[in-house]
Amino acid sequence: MRFACSPRRLLLPRLALLIAAGLAAAPLRAQSPDSPRAAHFTHSFAIFTEYSPDSSPIILGDSGQRKLVTLGATYSLPLVQKRLWQFSWAPEIRPIIAESDPVETGYNYSICVPLTLAAIGQPCTPQSGYAHYPHKIPVIHTGRRTEDNTFTFYGQTYYDDFTLFYGRRWTYAAGISPVSFRAAFLPQRRLQPILGFTGGFIVSPRDIPIFDSSAFNFTFSFGGGFQFWRTPTHAMLIEYRIHHLSNADIGAVNPGVDSQIIHVGYVWGRR
Repeated sequence: MRFACSPRRLLLPRLALLIAAGLAAAPLRAQSPDSPRAAHFTHSFAIFTEYSPDSSPIILGDSGQRKLVTLGATYSLPLVQKRLWQFSWAPEIRPIIAESDPVETGYNYSICVPLTLAAIGQPCTPQSGYAHYPHKIPVIHTGRRTEDNTFTFYGQTYYDDFTLFYGRRWTYAAGISPVSFRAAFLPQRRLQPILGFTGGFIVSPRDIPIFDSSAFNFTFSFGGGFQFWRTPTHAMLIEYRIHHLSNADIGAVNPGVDSQIIHVGYVWGRR
């Protein structure tokens, strides 16, 4: 298992901790005896949004520089309720998923190479221009933007120089995570630590993250955070998650995408 530790990749966990600290510090009156407290519920509902600004190899994925934005809802049904913790089945549905891939759009070229075998060793004619692909080509990562090659053959110097151009394509999809569970600790407190796991799939109108992968992908995520009960029946939720997307080798290729996600939601509890 590989975990990256660059400052950029630690940005989302730090942001989640700062927001959680703000929720805890804002209403200190929550600790007073007269403050409303969260209660045990037979079930609860939540709407949420998620965002990941980048992807990198963390667990199983190889695709880099992917962005992910979602809108969804979840239903939570407690399975086990104890004084200090609560374990719930919490399936999630995402009717709107926007996934962004880096794509190669074309290249500039400057070349001077012999065009035929008979021309080897003879001076060549320099050529330059721009080639634009008829379709954007998604890549695993952008890699090098320039490629310069110079060589001498039979006393003549030749070269071929390329500058690659990249852009982005957005793919809209939908998904569901029926195999999802959540554990909430200190259920009688307003600020509750939570841990969760989700498993499901998404369906898109074209292959993601690259050509010849699959339009059907499996997903799983795990992480933790806090839910803060503003009233006995309404709460704010924030989580940091590691999210994985791949086709489990049902496609011709399976590069996979690992993302660090901030998950923010609003919860309604029902007794």
